[in-house]
Formats: sequence, structure tokens, C-alpha cells
Amino acid sequence: MALFKGLKETKERKKAKSFYEQMPKLSGDPREIRKLRALISARLTGFIDMTFIEGAKDMERFQESGAAGIDSGGFSSAYKAVKTVGGLVIVYLPQKYTNFFYDLGARYQSAHLTKIRVIALADDTSKEISQILNLDNELSPLGFLRIEAENEETESSSDQDQGEIGEDPGSSS
Repeated sequence: MALFKGLKETKERKKAKSFYEQMPKLSGDPREIRKLRALISARLTGFIDMTFIEGAKDMERFQESGAAGIDSGGFSSAYKAVKTVGGLVIVYLPQKYTNFFYDLGARYQSAHLTKIRVIALADDTSKEISQILNLDNELSPLGFLRIEAENEETESSSDQDQGEIGEDPGSSS
């Protein structure tokens, strides 16, 4: 039985890679193309988020182990099972990009990069991927990190506003 499972996984990987590689060359019904591009966009966003988190978790385990050095030596596969509405789907992203997002997560976890810098780097690379695949809308991964950054920004501006609200405009210091 394990042999058949391996064959099925290989077939799914080939299908995922083919889906990725055919994206820039799509032709035919514009509505169908838009749908397929939206589909790969959602899948790749999930893939990138998972890879970033995987890198961060691996770095966290490395740091907790007390091992010497700054590199966890981790690796992330160019294929991942991503949850979709229809169930798990194997998604492919070239190893170059997978390594980038994995390392980005590890570097963020080790405090080598700020949230804002991570988001900027992720956006730059996502823009490149979006252009290669001719996506209608650019990938926008790491939504969870964007929300955290926005909340922190809101809190800090709210704290500044609180200081101004408590002051009497007529008093001179």
C-alpha cells in the first residue's frame, strides 16, 4: 500500500508543478484564466504563510535547544499540502522562493528583521512571483503579520493621542 501512496504523492507533485508552470502561458476564456489565477494566488499565499511560519518555528526550536550558531540549518520543501475549501491540495513554489520565505521566517524569529522589514521583503518577492505568473492581483502574504504591525501602529498613535487629550490647551507649561 505504501507504494501506491508514494505514486499518488508523486503524481500530485507533478500536477502542482505543472499548474504553477502553465500559469504564465494560459490562453483561452478570460473568465476561466482569471479564476485560475485567483486560485493559484490564494494557494501560494497559504504556501508562503506556511513556509514563513515553518522557518520561524524551526528557528525557535533551534534557539531553545541551546545549539551554538545562528543558522538552524533547516530546509523547507518546494511542495506543501495547503488547506483549501475543497480539502488539502499540493502546491508548488520553486525552491529559490521557498528558501527565501523560510529564511525570512527564521530571521524574523531570531530578531534579525523587524515586522515592517519582513513585510517589505515579502512584498518585493511576492511582486516578482506575481509578475512571473502574470497574476491579475499581486500576492499579499503574511496577513497575520500585517495585522499585528497595524495594531501596534494604532496602539502607539493612540498612546500619543492620549497624552494630547489630557493637556489643557489654555495652560502654559
